[in-house]
Amino acid sequence: GGGTGGGADSPGDYSLDFDLVEGTNIEQALRFARAIVPPDAAARLVLVSDGNETAGDALAAARELAAQRSTGARTAGPALPVDVLPLAYSVRNEVMVEAIDAPPQAQSESTVPVRIVLNATDAATGILELLYEGEPIDASPGVPGNALALELPPGRTIVQLDLPLAKAPIHRLQGIFTPDDPRADLLPFNNRAETLTITPGKGSVLIIDGVGQARPASEGLILGRALERAGIQVKTVPTRDAPTDLVALEAHDLVILQNVPAEELPRSTHELLAQFVTDLGGGLVMVGGPDSFGAGAWKGTAIEPLLPVRLDLPEQLIVPSAAVVFVLDNSGSMSQRVGGLMRSQQEVANEGAALAVETLDKTDVLAVLAFNSDTDVVVPMGRNSNPVRTADRVRSIASGGGTNLYPALAKAGNMLRQGDAAKANVRHIIVLSDGQSQGDPQDGLETAARLQGEGITVTTIAVGDGADSATLAQIAAEGGGQFYEVHDPTILPRIFIKEIRVVRKPLIRETEFRPVDLRSSSPLLAGVGRPFPPLLGLVLTQPREDPKINYALATPEGEPLLAHWFVGRGQVGAFTSDASRWASRWLDWPGYAQMWTQIARTIARPAVDKAAEFTAQIVGDDLVVRLDASDDEGNPIDLLSVPGSVFTPDGRRVPVQLAQIGPGAYEARVPAPARGNYVVALFPRSGTRDMPRVVGAATRHSGSEFRSLQSNIGVLRAIADATGGRLLDFGAPQSADLFNRDGTRPTRAASPLWRVLLIWSIAVLLLDVATRRIAWDRLLTRELAEEFRAQAAGAARARGERAAATVAALKKRAESPTIQPPGSITDQPRRPAPGSRMPQPETRNPK
Repeated sequence: GGGTGGGADSPGDYSLDFDLVEGTNIEQALRFARAIVPPDAAARLVLVSDGNETAGDALAAARELAAQRSTGARTAGPALPVDVLPLAYSVRNEVMVEAIDAPPQAQSESTVPVRIVLNATDAATGILELLYEGEPIDASPGVPGNALALELPPGRTIVQLDLPLAKAPIHRLQGIFTPDDPRADLLPFNNRAETLTITPGKGSVLIIDGVGQARPASEGLILGRALERAGIQVKTVPTRDAPTDLVALEAHDLVILQNVPAEELPRSTHELLAQFVTDLGGGLVMVGGPDSFGAGAWKGTAIEPLLPVRLDLPEQLIVPSAAVVFVLDNSGSMSQRVGGLMRSQQEVANEGAALAVETLDKTDVLAVLAFNSDTDVVVPMGRNSNPVRTADRVRSIASGGGTNLYPALAKAGNMLRQGDAAKANVRHIIVLSDGQSQGDPQDGLETAARLQGEGITVTTIAVGDGADSATLAQIAAEGGGQFYEVHDPTILPRIFIKEIRVVRKPLIRETEFRPVDLRSSSPLLAGVGRPFPPLLGLVLTQPREDPKINYALATPEGEPLLAHWFVGRGQVGAFTSDASRWASRWLDWPGYAQMWTQIARTIARPAVDKAAEFTAQIVGDDLVVRLDASDDEGNPIDLLSVPGSVFTPDGRRVPVQLAQIGPGAYEARVPAPARGNYVVALFPRSGTRDMPRVVGAATRHSGSEFRSLQSNIGVLRAIADATGGRLLDFGAPQSADLFNRDGTRPTRAASPLWRVLLIWSIAVLLLDVATRRIAWDRLLTRELAEEFRAQAAGAARARGERAAATVAALKKRAESPTIQPPGSITDQPRRPAPGSRMPQPETRNPK
């Protein structure tokens, strides 16, 4: 839950941002909490739960916490006590469908037993419906209506039925309970369960029709009828009914996309189709039309690398095909969160524009402007030479400021009048805004009208209830573009990609031409009569430089027309013309049905062979996959290599390798915590020889989070006891005193010093070596000698100056006539000159 985002004065009003998912794993939560506690800190955990686990072992994690003592502590208490706050409840008046069981595999058109388990807390009445592939079947033969009336006593009730299977590879079943009195069943979430059965055999051909959306008498049904006349089972659906999970795709061996634009299928479906081909060995054929291949904005999708043709513009088209400017609102209001998502309107809009950038050709030119109170050039006008880098810059646009659209629109027009943009065949502006713009709306209308007069179209997108939809609609009308009013921002990527298709029209060439047979010995054309009638148009593509591709037909100019190749475990084909309007002169030609029949039979994956016994079942938190292989005489086949893939309910692919556990028996376990269907595809090999693929599935029944009708206080109490924690009470929150440190045992942490000491020792050693490499004595001797020499010279000069002064003074006195008083210096005995003899005093002998 979340509050209003209060500040420090209201500590209870913090907003929490998180995703809600089904399932409870207390063990994982305890281990994660333990991991984020610093090792030198004393801590407590508070666990708020009802104690009902759907995965993991919480008590094992609690015992592990209890065994972790504080290193070096004087006490022997537990390292991390866990206080538990139970969410206590006990539900009455509740009925649930616990499970629906059917064999995971069965023979085609056989009758299988179906077992439905219901559990009621109190006596209740109601009806049980059984849906087979979404359609109700008669669960009560001999009684009016399809539903089975039930009177349920308290406890479990088991209902058993026999179900005849249709001729199809996938059989999905659902059991749904509806109470007579809604008050007798308070939780409707757990009133249904599902399972599926797979039968080996040939799957059908699925045509996703973008020509006429599978409407009766539309041109989109022509291809399917031709295949049906050849004995092929065909299902034609509109784009909105395309499969959204691998289980639905597994019912088909070949999918044909007939003039389907990329935005008509969710990106998740693009990825499913890629997995269907590369991992499950399915076949895929893309058929052309005005909204297919590059013209349908398939560039940059998960399907593009699977196609045997390149969707780039032919290199001889040097003039840019399109020039596009994205004008995106990044005002402060774009930071609002999108309901049901963890992203803002800005992030969703950025993602839509980024995806559109990735679908543009490298020869196109584009620019991206972001406007709030001002206009910023996010991507300057230039060729789309690095779509990934450009898309990353678009995704980095942040929101903030006001809304001032009209200067940004004028700037976009000026950019399209200059350089390569002015030479483009199509010039287009896409504007997105969620608010009321500053300025006069008439400025925007006049700008749009002026741009249309110059051949520049303007499309506008109004997001949310606060957008100025009226003005944006008028701008689009004046600019000759489309107006989209969007209240669900999650569809913005589809709108952006749809608009890009407007600039992809130069990829279509609608002129009559006669196909050229490349004589590649392709099995798609074996036995097809020649010559080929003319076609009236195609989508321009380029051949890939890959020797594995078989190019069967081309145009007189050399563009690919019919090509196919192996991708992963499956095959993909491409026919760049269509199968109806452009091929109108082919419809009465006998080779039309023959060619398409051979395309379907060659590219579709082969039928599943019942050469091994396969089982897949949910055991605890795991999916257990087992394969029992035997030869025609029933002898076990050993030493097989059994790789495969498990596809989880959320679309992830988990590689699996089965290990031999007995004669001819191979097994593997895969974690399976999420509810839903798990599809398993195995590809056994005996040495270098590939054996037939094996496909199966298992179901973790839905509503497991809602199957517990009362809290498990016992587990919570055991967690608290094991870790030395407390059992808290919602009714007395003050008694918890969670932040009271009294009684908390101190933690003594010891940090090893050897790393620090080692680093310092190395540093000192290097300094010592460096010191020894320098001749400090020579340096000091030279410096001292110079200093002594300077001092001696100074002293000598000083003595010379004093001596000179003394001599001058003596000379002056000697020349002076003045009689000196006694005791003066002239009365002193003079020293003899050098070399003279001193007079000796007279010596007298004593008397």
